[in-house]
Amino acid sequence: MRKKIHKTLVLPCCFLINALNGQVGMGTNNPQGILHVDGAKDNSASGAPTATQVSNDFIVNKTTGFIGAGVLNPQVQFDIRSAGTENALGLGTTTMSATAAGAGATRYDVNNIPVGAKIEVSDGAVWHKAYIAPQKAVIVVRKIVSQSIPSASATTIINWNEVRDMSNSFDPSSGEFTAPRNGTYTFLLTFNFNGAVISDGSRVESQFYNPTTSTVLASVYKTFGQSMTGTADDANSTRSTQAGGSSTVTLTLTAGTKVSVRLYQNLTSGSIPLRVTTDSSNPANPDDGFNNLTIIEH
Repeated sequence: MRKKIHKTLVLPCCFLINALNGQVGMGTNNPQGILHVDGAKDNSASGAPTATQVSNDFIVNKTTGFIGAGVLNPQVQFDIRSAGTENALGLGTTTMSATAAGAGATRYDVNNIPVGAKIEVSDGAVWHKAYIAPQKAVIVVRKIVSQSIPSASATTIINWNEVRDMSNSFDPSSGEFTAPRNGTYTFLLTFNFNGAVISDGSRVESQFYNPTTSTVLASVYKTFGQSMTGTADDANSTRSTQAGGSSTVTLTLTAGTKVSVRLYQNLTSGSIPLRVTTDSSNPANPDDGFNNLTIIEH
């Protein structure tokens, strides 16, 4: 009876060939694939390497032939999803036509015309730019904390209650919105004051203000006539009136531009509080929902 002999052949330059399994190891005497390169030479002499150990390895799977860069069991023909932190795939430029490269080919195009450097994918006939749509800004906030607006002084509305912020670009405490990118943004403000005896010919001005440059980017006026102020014309009676309204502006902003909302009022000679709910958890409360701000990126 002939006895089967298992041989391991060690070659120069850290090559190791397992004659029984037909596996080649470089930097390791414990190859896990048909070809296994242990870049850091840190694998164990037996058993499967850990995820950290294999993160610097290159493996050709002995069954599928799939290649893993830092991956012990690659799931696709080339798999780089390792436990390491540098799983980027580097692409270069090519002057090949999309037809010559074939459908599915990918390249990095550094041509700055018309949109700058970009990734392009071939459909077999044309190179197409790969486009990833950004998360557009959608801000919805409301006032549930009382704030008084003094007379004849533009005051920033602060301490908003944030309902929604898709792009994390609004600071509810300061009331500042920061444009995440160059683009067009629409601001919709609704406001309402507590009741007060209003002076004739008074107004409320909504200001959309850049706090960095101290510039009013846009403003909207709403004027009010005299309420019952106790004069003879009013039969010596007084009556408080709630002043309110809405303002909508659309602004073209560059990335990083800050915008806050201010209110100016000269309805009376003193401060007037904004009308806010005393029960923010109850949407049916009659004081709920009068002061709101919505910002939409187009």
